[in-house]
Amino acid sequence: MNVTTVLAFVLSLLIQVSYPLAVTLIYRRRTRAPWPPFVYGIVVFALFQLFTWLPLSVYIDTVLEERLRGEWAAFVWLLALAFFTALIEESGRWWGYYYLFRRGGYGLSWRNGVMYGLGQGSVETMLLIAGLTFVYLAAYVTLSGVGLEAAARSLDVDVNTEIMTALHDIVATTWVQPLTVAFERILALPHQVAWALLVMQSHLSRQKRWFGFAVLYHWSVGVIVPGLARLGGFALAEGVNLLLALFSLWLILRFRATDQERLLG
Repeated sequence: MNVTTVLAFVLSLLIQVSYPLAVTLIYRRRTRAPWPPFVYGIVVFALFQLFTWLPLSVYIDTVLEERLRGEWAAFVWLLALAFFTALIEESGRWWGYYYLFRRGGYGLSWRNGVMYGLGQGSVETMLLIAGLTFVYLAAYVTLSGVGLEAAARSLDVDVNTEIMTALHDIVATTWVQPLTVAFERILALPHQVAWALLVMQSHLSRQKRWFGFAVLYHWSVGVIVPGLARLGGFALAEGVNLLLALFSLWLILRFRATDQERLLG
Protein backbone atom coordinates (compact mmCIF):
# COMPACT_ATOMS: atom_id res chain seq x y z
CA MET A 1 0.00 0.00 0.00
CA ASN A 2 1.33 3.40 -1.01
CA VAL A 3 0.88 5.99 1.76
CA THR A 4 1.02 8.83 -0.78
CA THR A 5 -1.92 7.32 -2.67
CA VAL A 6 -3.94 6.98 0.53
CA LEU A 7 -3.24 10.61 1.44
CA ALA A 8 -4.25 11.63 -2.08
CA PHE A 9 -7.56 9.79 -1.62
CA VAL A 10 -8.16 11.55 1.71
CA LEU A 11 -7.33 14.95 0.20
CA SER A 12 -9.61 14.21 -2.75
CA LEU A 13 -12.49 13.36 -0.41
CA LEU A 14 -11.94 16.53 1.61
CA ILE A 15 -12.02 18.63 -1.56
CA GLN A 16 -15.11 16.90 -2.91
CA VAL A 17 -17.04 17.48 0.32
CA SER A 18 -15.74 20.90 1.40
CA TYR A 19 -15.45 22.69 -1.96
CA PRO A 20 -19.14 22.71 -3.05
CA LEU A 21 -20.25 23.32 0.52
CA ALA A 22 -17.87 26.27 0.93
CA VAL A 23 -18.87 27.78 -2.43
CA THR A 24 -22.56 27.51 -1.51
CA LEU A 25 -22.13 29.05 1.94
CA ILE A 26 -19.98 31.92 0.65
CA TYR A 27 -22.41 32.59 -2.22
CA ARG A 28 -25.42 32.60 0.09
CA ARG A 29 -23.71 34.91 2.60
CA ARG A 30 -22.91 37.41 -0.14
CA THR A 31 -26.22 37.30 -2.00
CA ARG A 32 -28.65 36.25 0.78
CA ALA A 33 -30.10 33.71 -1.66
CA PRO A 34 -32.81 31.48 -0.13
CA TRP A 35 -32.17 27.80 0.61
CA PRO A 36 -35.25 26.26 -1.11
CA PRO A 37 -33.82 26.60 -4.68
CA PHE A 38 -30.74 24.73 -3.42
CA VAL A 39 -33.02 21.99 -2.10
CA TYR A 40 -34.89 21.95 -5.43
CA GLY A 41 -31.60 21.16 -7.15
CA ILE A 42 -31.11 18.21 -4.81
CA VAL A 43 -34.65 16.95 -5.48
CA VAL A 44 -34.21 17.20 -9.25
CA PHE A 45 -30.90 15.34 -9.11
CA ALA A 46 -32.46 12.57 -7.05
CA LEU A 47 -35.52 12.20 -9.29
CA PHE A 48 -33.94 12.54 -12.70
CA GLN A 49 -30.47 11.15 -12.09
CA LEU A 50 -29.72 9.25 -8.90
CA PHE A 51 -32.77 6.97 -8.76
CA THR A 52 -33.62 6.74 -12.46
CA TRP A 53 -31.17 7.49 -15.26
CA LEU A 54 -27.90 6.62 -13.47
CA PRO A 55 -28.84 3.03 -12.55
CA LEU A 56 -30.53 2.57 -15.92
CA SER A 57 -27.47 3.79 -17.83
CA VAL A 58 -25.20 1.49 -15.79
CA TYR A 59 -27.48 -1.44 -16.59
CA ILE A 60 -27.54 -0.61 -20.31
CA ASP A 61 -23.77 -0.17 -20.32
CA THR A 62 -23.36 -3.60 -18.73
CA VAL A 63 -25.71 -5.25 -21.23
CA LEU A 64 -23.95 -3.63 -24.21
CA GLU A 65 -20.44 -4.20 -22.91
CA GLU A 66 -19.83 -7.29 -25.05
CA ARG A 67 -20.98 -5.44 -28.17
CA LEU A 68 -18.82 -2.35 -27.63
CA ARG A 69 -15.45 -3.89 -28.38
CA GLY A 70 -14.52 -1.71 -31.34
CA GLU A 71 -13.38 1.90 -31.09
CA TRP A 72 -16.20 3.19 -33.25
CA ALA A 73 -18.84 1.29 -31.29
CA ALA A 74 -17.50 2.69 -28.02
CA PHE A 75 -17.46 6.22 -29.48
CA VAL A 76 -21.04 5.95 -30.72
CA TRP A 77 -22.10 4.73 -27.28
CA LEU A 78 -20.27 7.68 -25.68
CA LEU A 79 -22.19 10.05 -27.96
CA ALA A 80 -25.51 8.40 -27.14
CA LEU A 81 -24.87 8.16 -23.39
CA ALA A 82 -23.74 11.79 -23.17
CA PHE A 83 -26.74 12.98 -25.19
CA PHE A 84 -29.36 11.18 -23.12
CA THR A 85 -27.63 12.21 -19.89
CA ALA A 86 -27.71 15.85 -21.01
CA LEU A 87 -31.30 15.64 -22.24
CA ILE A 88 -32.63 13.99 -19.07
CA GLU A 89 -30.68 16.22 -16.68
CA GLU A 90 -31.69 19.44 -18.42
CA SER A 91 -35.29 18.23 -18.68
CA GLY A 92 -35.18 17.75 -14.92
CA ARG A 93 -33.96 21.29 -14.46
CA TRP A 94 -36.70 22.58 -16.73
CA TRP A 95 -39.30 20.65 -14.69
CA GLY A 96 -37.87 22.04 -11.46
CA TYR A 97 -38.25 25.61 -12.67
CA TYR A 98 -41.73 24.96 -14.02
CA TYR A 99 -43.12 23.05 -11.04
CA LEU A 100 -41.00 23.46 -7.89
CA PHE A 101 -40.24 27.16 -8.30
CA ARG A 102 -43.87 27.95 -9.05
CA ARG A 103 -45.11 25.83 -6.18
CA GLY A 104 -42.65 27.46 -3.78
CA GLY A 105 -43.31 30.97 -5.06
CA TYR A 106 -39.71 31.71 -5.99
CA GLY A 107 -38.94 33.95 -8.93
CA LEU A 108 -36.69 33.06 -11.84
CA SER A 109 -33.78 35.32 -10.96
CA TRP A 110 -30.03 34.93 -11.39
CA ARG A 111 -29.61 34.62 -7.65
CA ASN A 112 -32.10 31.77 -7.36
CA GLY A 113 -30.88 30.11 -10.55
CA VAL A 114 -27.31 29.94 -9.29
CA MET A 115 -28.51 28.47 -5.98
CA TYR A 116 -30.51 25.90 -7.95
CA GLY A 117 -27.45 24.86 -9.96
CA LEU A 118 -25.31 24.72 -6.82
CA GLY A 119 -27.82 22.35 -5.23
CA GLN A 120 -27.62 19.87 -8.06
CA GLY A 121 -23.86 20.16 -8.49
CA SER A 122 -23.15 19.94 -4.77
CA VAL A 123 -25.20 16.82 -4.07
CA GLU A 124 -23.73 15.09 -7.12
CA THR A 125 -20.19 15.70 -5.87
CA MET A 126 -20.72 15.33 -2.12
CA LEU A 127 -22.98 12.28 -2.25
CA LEU A 128 -22.36 10.36 -5.46
CA ILE A 129 -18.76 11.05 -6.50
CA ALA A 130 -17.37 11.33 -2.97
CA GLY A 131 -19.22 8.14 -2.07
CA LEU A 132 -17.68 6.27 -4.98
CA THR A 133 -14.26 7.67 -4.11
CA PHE A 134 -14.63 6.41 -0.54
CA VAL A 135 -15.61 2.93 -1.77
CA TYR A 136 -12.61 2.93 -4.10
CA LEU A 137 -10.33 3.96 -1.23
CA ALA A 138 -11.69 1.17 0.98
CA ALA A 139 -11.11 -1.35 -1.82
CA TYR A 140 -7.58 -0.06 -2.39
CA VAL A 141 -6.64 -0.32 1.29
CA THR A 142 -8.24 -3.76 1.67
CA LEU A 143 -6.72 -5.28 -1.46
CA SER A 144 -3.31 -3.78 -0.75
CA GLY A 145 -3.45 -5.27 2.73
CA VAL A 146 -4.58 -8.82 1.96
CA GLY A 147 -2.97 -9.18 -1.48
CA LEU A 148 -4.48 -10.12 -4.83
CA GLU A 149 -3.92 -13.85 -4.41
CA ALA A 150 -5.75 -13.92 -1.08
CA ALA A 151 -8.52 -11.81 -2.60
CA ALA A 152 -8.81 -14.28 -5.50
CA ARG A 153 -9.10 -17.21 -3.10
CA SER A 154 -11.72 -15.46 -0.96
CA LEU A 155 -13.76 -14.54 -4.02
CA ASP A 156 -13.21 -17.97 -5.58
CA VAL A 157 -12.28 -16.51 -8.98
CA ASP A 158 -9.58 -17.42 -11.45
CA VAL A 159 -6.56 -15.11 -11.62
CA ASN A 160 -7.10 -14.61 -15.36
CA THR A 161 -10.66 -13.33 -15.15
CA GLU A 162 -11.80 -9.77 -15.80
CA ILE A 163 -12.63 -9.44 -12.11
CA MET A 164 -8.99 -9.99 -11.21
CA THR A 165 -7.95 -7.49 -13.85
CA ALA A 166 -10.23 -4.92 -12.24
CA LEU A 167 -8.84 -5.71 -8.79
CA HIS A 168 -5.31 -5.36 -10.12
CA ASP A 169 -6.18 -1.94 -11.53
CA ILE A 170 -7.43 -0.87 -8.10
CA VAL A 171 -4.19 -1.96 -6.43
CA ALA A 172 -2.19 -0.16 -9.14
CA THR A 173 -3.93 3.16 -8.40
CA THR A 174 -1.50 6.08 -8.11
CA TRP A 175 -1.85 9.37 -6.24
CA VAL A 176 -2.63 11.15 -9.51
CA GLN A 177 -6.00 9.45 -10.05
CA PRO A 178 -7.89 10.57 -6.91
CA LEU A 179 -6.55 14.11 -7.27
CA THR A 180 -7.66 14.14 -10.91
CA VAL A 181 -11.17 13.25 -9.74
CA ALA A 182 -11.08 16.13 -7.23
CA PHE A 183 -9.88 18.57 -9.91
CA GLU A 184 -12.61 17.40 -12.27
CA ARG A 185 -15.26 17.99 -9.59
CA ILE A 186 -13.96 21.51 -9.01
CA LEU A 187 -14.47 22.21 -12.70
CA ALA A 188 -17.89 20.48 -12.77
CA LEU A 189 -19.58 22.97 -10.44
CA PRO A 190 -19.45 25.99 -12.80
CA HIS A 191 -20.80 23.76 -15.56
CA GLN A 192 -23.79 22.78 -13.43
CA VAL A 193 -24.59 26.40 -12.60
CA ALA A 194 -24.19 27.54 -16.22
CA TRP A 195 -26.53 24.81 -17.47
CA ALA A 196 -29.09 25.74 -14.82
CA LEU A 197 -29.01 29.38 -15.95
CA LEU A 198 -29.33 28.42 -19.62
CA VAL A 199 -32.46 26.40 -18.85
CA MET A 200 -33.84 29.25 -16.74
CA GLN A 201 -33.35 31.56 -19.71
CA SER A 202 -35.64 29.34 -21.77
CA HIS A 203 -38.42 30.04 -19.24
CA LEU A 204 -37.72 33.77 -19.02
CA SER A 205 -37.53 34.35 -22.77
CA ARG A 206 -40.13 31.69 -23.63
CA GLN A 207 -37.72 30.50 -26.32
CA LYS A 208 -36.91 26.79 -26.55
CA ARG A 209 -33.54 27.47 -28.13
CA TRP A 210 -32.02 28.21 -24.71
CA PHE A 211 -33.00 24.74 -23.54
CA GLY A 212 -31.39 23.40 -26.69
CA PHE A 213 -28.22 25.38 -25.92
CA ALA A 214 -28.12 23.83 -22.44
CA VAL A 215 -28.47 20.29 -23.82
CA LEU A 216 -25.90 20.96 -26.55
CA TYR A 217 -23.36 22.46 -24.17
CA HIS A 218 -23.88 19.68 -21.62
CA TRP A 219 -23.56 17.08 -24.37
CA SER A 220 -20.38 18.69 -25.69
CA VAL A 221 -18.69 18.59 -22.28
CA GLY A 222 -19.85 15.01 -21.78
CA VAL A 223 -18.24 13.95 -25.07
CA ILE A 224 -15.14 16.14 -25.31
CA VAL A 225 -13.67 15.55 -21.85
CA PRO A 226 -13.96 11.73 -21.60
CA GLY A 227 -13.16 11.41 -25.33
CA LEU A 228 -9.91 13.33 -24.94
CA ALA A 229 -9.11 11.35 -21.79
CA ARG A 230 -9.23 8.15 -23.83
CA LEU A 231 -7.28 9.57 -26.75
CA GLY A 232 -4.68 11.79 -25.10
CA GLY A 233 -4.81 11.16 -21.36
CA PHE A 234 -6.24 13.00 -18.36
CA ALA A 235 -3.84 15.95 -18.56
CA LEU A 236 -5.10 16.96 -22.01
CA ALA A 237 -8.74 16.24 -21.12
CA GLU A 238 -8.72 18.27 -17.91
CA GLY A 239 -6.78 21.09 -19.59
CA VAL A 240 -9.60 21.44 -22.12
CA ASN A 241 -12.12 21.01 -19.33
CA LEU A 242 -10.51 23.95 -17.54
CA LEU A 243 -11.09 26.12 -20.61
CA LEU A 244 -14.70 24.95 -20.75
CA ALA A 245 -15.14 25.74 -17.04
CA LEU A 246 -13.84 29.26 -17.67
CA PHE A 247 -16.43 29.57 -20.44
CA SER A 248 -19.09 28.42 -17.97
CA LEU A 249 -17.94 31.10 -15.51
CA TRP A 250 -18.23 33.68 -18.30
CA LEU A 251 -21.79 32.52 -18.99
CA ILE A 252 -22.65 32.83 -15.29
CA LEU A 253 -21.33 36.40 -15.12
CA ARG A 254 -23.00 37.30 -18.42
CA PHE A 255 -26.37 36.10 -17.14
CA ARG A 256 -25.86 38.14 -13.96
CA ALA A 257 -25.39 41.27 -16.07
CA THR A 258 -28.46 40.39 -18.13
CA ASP A 259 -30.49 39.85 -14.95
CA GLN A 260 -29.44 43.24 -13.58
CA GLU A 261 -30.36 44.92 -16.87
CA ARG A 262 -33.77 43.21 -16.78
CA LEU A 263 -34.43 44.40 -13.22
CA LEU A 264 -33.34 47.96 -14.02
CA GLY A 265 -35.40 47.97 -17.19
